[in-house]
Parts: sequence; structure tokens; C-alpha cells
Amino acid sequence: DEKERLIAEVKAKYEFLLANKGFSGEILVAKNGEIIFEDYKGYANFSDKTAMLPETPIHLASISKTFTAVAVLHLIEIGKLSLNDSIQSFYPDFPIHNITLKLLLSHRSGLPDYRFAYEDSASLGFGKIDNQMLIQWMTKNPPPLQFQPDRKFTYCNTNYAVLAAIVEHVTGMKFDVYMQQYILRPIGLNHTYIITADTAEGVGGD
Repeated sequence: DEKERLIAEVKAKYEFLLANKGFSGEILVAKNGEIIFEDYKGYANFSDKTAMLPETPIHLASISKTFTAVAVLHLIEIGKLSLNDSIQSFYPDFPIHNITLKLLLSHRSGLPDYRFAYEDSASLGFGKIDNQMLIQWMTKNPPPLQFQPDRKFTYCNTNYAVLAAIVEHVTGMKFDVYMQQYILRPIGLNHTYIITADTAEGVGGD
């Protein structure tokens, strides 16, 4: 039938492109909310040959921005936030104006990447830093904008770090706790968790 044909096609494409070429990772293909193919191959840890399993956590990197956006849009939906809220709505002393949640969500704020905005970010305090520390740092040390807000699109991690800080400010909860309670667990992501400043040892970021 149609489902079996689709499964066979996906499996054949997967084996041709990935599975038989040293792929190590997880793959899941769904259609209309139904899983039609999944596989777990290779190693979670090459040094000790730990096998990749369905429960193995994988660093999502910038895909996690989608989850942050969902949290913000949910808070908008229930009336806690508005797309037109400025950063000053939550942090009155924030020195850069005319940046709204809409601009942060769409990477049109003009904010620079906080990791590279200063001459030596590591020595200036960007070791292990949480969302509120970032807001405090940028308030005391305003970085130069890449461009004036809403002039163009430039992908930038800072936008979503600021959004995560705003989620914390509005909910009174740490971002990882809020996400677990209101986003991840309700949709059944029981093995998904947020990397924090305390648990980020050895983990890269995008």
C-alpha cells in the first residue's frame, strides 16, 4: 500500500545516502504526525564505543531556537507577551532601543553575536554565563550594533539568548525549568533537556 511504498523509498534513500557511508546518528521521518521510519546507527561515544540508542541525547544546537520561539509565541498566545514589546518592557535600563520581540525572533535586531562583540569575550566574563548575566553585561557594556534595528536580516545567537532571558523574566522561572514544565513534557519529549551554564562543560554552541 501507499504507506509501505513510502517506507521502502525512505529506507532505500537513507541506506544509499547515509547508512552505508559511516553514518553515526539518529534519523526519524514522519508524515502527518505518524512516524514512518527511524533508525539509530553508530556510536554516541566513539572512544568507548557506546552505541547510539533511541534514548541517546543529541546536541540540537541551533535547532533549539525553534523551541525558544515556541515558548515566546505561547506566552504571546496567553497574553503574557506581545510581539511589539521592546526589550525595555522587561529591562528598562537596556541601552539599545527600538528592538521588539518580533525583531529578535526574526533576526532583525541588529545586535551583534555576544561571543565576538568584545575584544576578548572570555577574559571579560564570558566563561560560564547565564541569560540574566548576559543582559546585565550588555546593559553595562553596550556593544556596537551590526546595523540599525529592522534594517536587514542577520542570523545571530544573541537574539535568542535575549528572548530566553525575557521568558525567564516574565515567568519567574529558569529557562530550562520553564521549558521542561510547559513545552517539552506536555508534548512528550521526555528525554529532551536544556543545556545550562552549569551543565555546558565540553559542549559547543550555535
